[in-house]
Amino acid sequence: MKVLLIGGTRFLGLAIANALHRHGHRVVVAHRGHTKAALPDTAREIHVDVADQKSLESCLLAEQYDAVVDTILGAKTLEWMVTTLNGRIRQFVHCGSTGVYAPMKRIPATEEDPCEALPQYGGFGAKLEQDEVLMRAHRQTGFPATILRPTNIYGAGDIPLDIWGARNPAFFRRLTQNRPVTLPNDGRALLQPGHVSELGEAFALALESSHSIGRIYNISSARAVELRVYLDILKGILKSSSPVDFASTESLLERYLPEKKINEGGLRFVVEHMCVDVSRARAELGFDPQISLEEGLAENLQWMREKGLI
Repeated sequence: MKVLLIGGTRFLGLAIANALHRHGHRVVVAHRGHTKAALPDTAREIHVDVADQKSLESCLLAEQYDAVVDTILGAKTLEWMVTTLNGRIRQFVHCGSTGVYAPMKRIPATEEDPCEALPQYGGFGAKLEQDEVLMRAHRQTGFPATILRPTNIYGAGDIPLDIWGARNPAFFRRLTQNRPVTLPNDGRALLQPGHVSELGEAFALALESSHSIGRIYNISSARAVELRVYLDILKGILKSSSPVDFASTESLLERYLPEKKINEGGLRFVVEHMCVDVSRARAELGFDPQISLEEGLAENLQWMREKGLI
């Protein structure tokens, strides 16, 4: 297929571009031109400002695409794109988030579970609105939308999640310096990171599945771990002897929020049990996550070392 990838020059977008290339698709990456990226040799770049509707329309209509993959567009832009692209493409694959399930009522969460996306857990209301635009368009007009909902993404190219729900390199430096760290509550909240390369693979698989149109898929690793286990894995890789203590969510916020040393939405989100069922993606897409958390985090932390972040 000839695939237009909107936002494909770093981390997730770059992983998707590489996966599409491995699967033999012709990839055209639309981005603003602000980022240099090691795209596949066969990929073509076009510069477009997605915030400028005329610029985006010119990009979409200048040539014929079989499919569009989107990682960055908001609900209003998606509404316009549905009208512009309906009947012109075979498929539109959008990146959502499992954050829309927070707070989870049942574990693991499935794609059929109701979504609240309450504001105290971060900005996932916007992601839910995007999903609703696309699924409503599919129901009403047959727009060929597919939504992938990843859990928190990690891997070379970005800082992994820390134990307070942020991506703060200072936390990882603290571990390398063997300084004390504080787990929220009892450290038993569930966390299910998904490796960026496996998420990229899921996008390619979704384009090749006859079942995926009109469907939503959770994408993650196979199993969740407790937050305290996640910390133990990080300490083991970094050979850290940092002492660990515990504090309630509210006490952490009371202590650190006034000084802006903590993000309230991130902390409240990370102490929710984020555990999802990926069996639909396994059955319908052939998605088969294999990268262990130990292997993936070792790679991720090595990338941080090479970038001078730790």
